[in-house]
Amino acid sequence: MQRIDFWRKLYIHGYKITLCFLFVAGSATKAFAQPQEQKMHGIYTGPVNLPYYDKKLFHFGFTIGINTTRLAPTPSKQYFANDTITSIQSKFNGGFSLGFIVNYRLSDYWDLRLLPTVAFYERDVMFNEKLNGTIVEPNESAFIELPLLVKYKSQRRSNSRMYMVGGVKPGIETGAKKKEKPNTDLRLNSFDFAVDYGVGLDIYYPLFKFSPEIRISHGLYNMLIHDPNAYSQSLLKLTTHTITLYLHFE
Repeated sequence: MQRIDFWRKLYIHGYKITLCFLFVAGSATKAFAQPQEQKMHGIYTGPVNLPYYDKKLFHFGFTIGINTTRLAPTPSKQYFANDTITSIQSKFNGGFSLGFIVNYRLSDYWDLRLLPTVAFYERDVMFNEKLNGTIVEPNESAFIELPLLVKYKSQRRSNSRMYMVGGVKPGIETGAKKKEKPNTDLRLNSFDFAVDYGVGLDIYYPLFKFSPEIRISHGLYNMLIHDPNAYSQSLLKLTTHTITLYLHFE
């Protein structure tokens, strides 16, 4: 039976979805604009939205993400010792995520953020064999992730400010099916732990704050389950690598 290639279709149309969100967010300024005109440092900056927003101790919101992800393979000694498998590759595939935002203000320029998220991934590993050609070992999964990030913000300029984020992201797979897969296939662990870092832009509207953000995630945990088959034995470890475009609404 041919597998439905849902994630690749989503990745192809991901840029269109992103542009739609940006258009809707931009249109909201004119639709709800009741701005407050202010001066910053004695210089007129035009309408200033939500002037006291960053003085609040807690902020809440939701986030939508479009990601591209893969598994980074590290060959084992056995891979170099035989010529059955000639190469191991993993290309980037698309996915998406949905989550909530809990933001705690530490100071004028520092925040602590927790983002409980459900993320959907497709990570395939391709083995090129001498006799059978290319064998694809698919892995589709849904992870519950808890990124804990520190956010450093620049000085606010009218209705925008740049920021950087960094932190850690533990995750656990929901409905893991590794027990259903035979040990003759490539199997992965249901837990991951990654380091996240990225940049973004806070844009203040009259009723909410919109923040597009690019974040890169590097997995530190070995996802590989060492089974007695040619695919697993040819690998020392598999780690996750993900690039995500987030659209935050707070």
